[in-house]
Amino acid sequence: MKDVNIQDFSGSVAILQLGDLQNKERVTTYIKSIPKHSIVLIGEYVVDSFFSQDWGMKPESCLKDKHKLDIFMHFSKKYGHTFIVPFIQHKNKGYYKQMAIITQDGFATYTQQRLIQYPHWNEANFFSNDTKKLPKLPMTFMANGIKFGILFGFEAHFDEFWMEFKKDSVDVVLVASASTFTSQKRWQNLLTTHAFTNSCYVFRANRIGTHHASDGQTWDFYGHSFVSLGQDIIDSLLNEEGMLCVEIDKAALEALKKEWGFRS
Repeated sequence: MKDVNIQDFSGSVAILQLGDLQNKERVTTYIKSIPKHSIVLIGEYVVDSFFSQDWGMKPESCLKDKHKLDIFMHFSKKYGHTFIVPFIQHKNKGYYKQMAIITQDGFATYTQQRLIQYPHWNEANFFSNDTKKLPKLPMTFMANGIKFGILFGFEAHFDEFWMEFKKDSVDVVLVASASTFTSQKRWQNLLTTHAFTNSCYVFRANRIGTHHASDGQTWDFYGHSFVSLGQDIIDSLLNEEGMLCVEIDKAALEALKKEWGFRS
């Protein structure tokens, strides 16, 4: 499935703020509470365990699991939801960071174009994603006349992606992240600024939980997923597991575009 065009979209977009999928019963409860035929965004490193520098020597066997997305395919067929799910795919002896768009009809994938590469967190050194080419428009799709775009958290730092979204008239950007340390305010400022200058919605799903690094430090993923229309945060979560659901307000979106004139 290459082109995604969702005809029966309810108008609602949900964020599931999770650390993993171990409690299937609770995940099912969240999914059932969302209006049918909604779009559901999952944070980074929820389907797979969080990235480890040790993978360079011995990748975890679960990274090769070919059935990790089956639960979302099941939910999509049962409730009509479209899921946006970051995951790691093993193919051609390499590992790739990708995001799946899962619908009732199948799924499409987007491969991350820019990877984090710091000494304490070096994804670029492990994953086989091609990061040498110039950034191009990430995957987009239509749902009842609303254009959506998807983006990995680290990619949100690159203006080139936001320029591509603006040129392509994207109305809603879905950002999946796994942010930690003391970055909460910076992320909020970054994404609300882009939501303002692009005159769009931004839905940001951030992971929760902890990661015990090889140097003995514990990383805390703070959640605080949110929805922004322009600079205004219209709904958010705290630092615990949870779910939020927001209905896209087309009139408010058009008013924002008209008021500032940043988009034609």
